[in-house]
Amino acid sequence: MFITSILLCTFIALLINHVRTLKSRYNYFVQWNIPGPPPEFFFGHLLTLWNASLSFEQIRDWTHRYGSIYGISEGTHPVYIVSDIDFLQEVYIKQFSSFHSRPLNFLAGILQGKGSHLVFAQGNQWRRQRHVINPTFTPAKLKIMKPLMNKCIQLLMVKLDEMNDQEFNIFILYKRLTMDVLYMQNDVDNIYMEKSAASVSVQLDKLFVVKLSNVVPFLIPLLTRLIKARMFLVDKLRGMIPWLMRNAEDLPSVWIIKRVGNVVRERLKSGKRQMDLLQLMLDVATNDEVKDNENEDLTTKHLHYSEVLTTEPEVQKKLQQEIDENWQENTKELDYVVLTNMVYMDLFIREVLRLYALSGRARIRKCNETTNVCGHQIEKGVTIMPDIYSIHHNIDLWGPEDVNLFVPERHITKRHPAAYLAFGVGSRNCVGMRFALMELKMCLAHLLHTYNVLAGDKLRQGMIIEETNVTRPQAIYVKLQKRSM
Repeated sequence: MFITSILLCTFIALLINHVRTLKSRYNYFVQWNIPGPPPEFFFGHLLTLWNASLSFEQIRDWTHRYGSIYGISEGTHPVYIVSDIDFLQEVYIKQFSSFHSRPLNFLAGILQGKGSHLVFAQGNQWRRQRHVINPTFTPAKLKIMKPLMNKCIQLLMVKLDEMNDQEFNIFILYKRLTMDVLYMQNDVDNIYMEKSAASVSVQLDKLFVVKLSNVVPFLIPLLTRLIKARMFLVDKLRGMIPWLMRNAEDLPSVWIIKRVGNVVRERLKSGKRQMDLLQLMLDVATNDEVKDNENEDLTTKHLHYSEVLTTEPEVQKKLQQEIDENWQENTKELDYVVLTNMVYMDLFIREVLRLYALSGRARIRKCNETTNVCGHQIEKGVTIMPDIYSIHHNIDLWGPEDVNLFVPERHITKRHPAAYLAFGVGSRNCVGMRFALMELKMCLAHLLHTYNVLAGDKLRQGMIIEETNVTRPQAIYVKLQKRSM
């Protein structure tokens, strides 16, 4: 009883102290003369973002009202929302040494354990990991990967042939392709594909325990101990009585890390080689460096260009013309150099990624040392988050054509380095960019060389937008019509 009273009094004291600090934290941006929406007591701006159907739309609306640089509070933590591209160029490129890290929520830190994957690694650890992983994505290594990609795409084409003139959800087949390229499996409906899709859908920031830690940060030490104890207990019981613990599943991302870690150890032990992206990473990295790295959501990029193909028939014809002109007869694939030099296809993919960009959270940065950016003093610990949607839809940056129209030719004009954030900019841009583009181009070339992509009757039905680290439709219903060559 005495201990309970002590704990209760301690909690109340911490809560009172937390409430007293809220007002000063909510005045953080006022003291720097930075505009922003008024915060809600206790939640800051988190409750508004949680209740928004799509948070990027809420941020876009705030940008329209408060300008290109303004501040919000995630609980008590100050966050700059920025669509000023000169400011972002300073953050990502010119002052990278002051903004080299991404903020890491406490749960992600627990799940990573002692190591840290490339996305959230900081300082020297990030530099070492990036240095180790870079050789995996050189042009020479991508040429090695091309036969595997072609094999996976040929499997996709066989499945697509079965769907000729039928309406179907192409999302399912794209998921299979992406997982095959990353980690080749023999079983058709492997669980890795399901877990990969779930790992994109289940966002740690949206879990209750993470939301609670954002609102009441003084509880983080207690929550950390509880979660570690729960993980330890579940792992022990799963080993002792698996039949009782079969419903106590790990988070999908944790499940994948554990299983891929097992595969890595098995390959290292047996010496068996299987040519896929995992093997290329194994050739240059250590166990921990491989198992913790995550890929961009390639499936989502496939989805978006499928949607555009159904709604922009003239664009589809131009792509087919370029593909046909470069197609090498008597072969089942395009030469790597030819593929990388297909100009209109490159413009097409860039425009798809402009219109359907990642969430700003995918390009977020933490200030590692107090500095001055474009006349604004940015203090250590503060977060910078770009409003990518507003940047990619800014008429001053992407005009004179209507920014809501699909116009690949707009990318012929040279733009500001920070006006296009599909893969990020600066030293910490997407390490797998070349790999992602090669898969997209190879798949697109085979698809359009063989088929016309038509809108299915249920196309609009599947166009309910979901938001995780990316924005994507739930499904893309299409019909494929074989071309007469």
